[in-house]
Amino acid sequence: MTDRLNYQTVGDPALPSILLVHGFLSSKAQWLLNLKALSEKNHLVLAELWGHGESPLPTEDAAFSIDRYIEEFEFIRLELGIGSWGIVGQSYAAGLAINYTLSHSDRVKGLVVTNSRSAFGNMAAVKKDKQQRGANKVVTIPEQQSNNRHMPIHPIYARRLPAEVKEKLVESADKVTQDAINKGGLLRGGLKTEARINELKPPFMIANGVFEKSFQLDVARLKTNIPDITVVDMQGGHAVNIEAADEFNQALLTFFGKL
Repeated sequence: MTDRLNYQTVGDPALPSILLVHGFLSSKAQWLLNLKALSEKNHLVLAELWGHGESPLPTEDAAFSIDRYIEEFEFIRLELGIGSWGIVGQSYAAGLAINYTLSHSDRVKGLVVTNSRSAFGNMAAVKKDKQQRGANKVVTIPEQQSNNRHMPIHPIYARRLPAEVKEKLVESADKVTQDAINKGGLLRGGLKTEARINELKPPFMIANGVFEKSFQLDVARLKTNIPDITVVDMQGGHAVNIEAADEFNQALLTFFGKL
């Protein structure tokens, strides 16, 4: 039997649909502060990455490809009988959402992504930034033994997440295996999609958490290279949809409400 991504739906299927895909070391819990507001006017589809949340971890490396993720998103769309939908990609999933939109622009009404170094960042700078953050963090023995808390992106180190959401995200991150982490890294090159932004046909918006200073350099470059790009600045950081939930929800309702 073919492995399939886990997904959950929220809201009335008769309403316009939006696919939301979380980032690395996260799960559908990423969207807990967005569900109520967004589902009042939209049918939400929450998909989970391979080896995250309740999605399986395929044994074959071939599943960890851009093409396979595109196939999975299409499978979900067809299984739910959705003609076209909006797409939201958070962090690592920004590159997946952009690739899907490029492949199926006729099925995407609009695309929103959040802060994403993997999609837009200078990879040399990203690597240096990760090394620096890792050098500055004291890793305790329990963290070493917990398999992935040595990673600076683990939500245990997040400082601006509400306690109830952080608890669920930490629980999800702790369950991601080293195999899932390693295989997820196989997509790294395909996630970098800055050079193809001009090819996007549906309306496109970046929800920019301005507190993530390193990402602001990428945003500035994008604005210079693509003058008509839509960037909505919000008072949050990398997890902008959580840290600035009200701003994020309103921005998405406005953006998708016009389509």
